[in-house]
Amino acid sequence: MSLVIEIASVPDRDCVVAEIWWNDDMVAELYRNEHGSFQLEIYARNSGEPWSFELESWLVALTQAQQRLG
Repeated sequence: MSLVIEIASVPDRDCVVAEIWWNDDMVAELYRNEHGSFQLEIYARNSGEPWSFELESWLVALTQAQQRLG
C-alpha cells in the first residue's frame, strides 16, 4: 500500500488542502498558509504508535501533494 493524496475543502481552512492518507488513517495535511508558503501538519496515529515510512515514499507523497495544490 502507498500513501494516497486527496485534495479536499475542509471547514477549518480558507483554502483547499492536500490530505495524505495511509489506508483509513489521515497522516498529514499540506496547505498554503496566509503568506503563500506551504504548511505541513502531521497527525498522531490512532494507535499511539509512531508512523514509519520509507523516506522516498514520504518525499514522493509530499511532492505530489505540493504539485496538486499548485
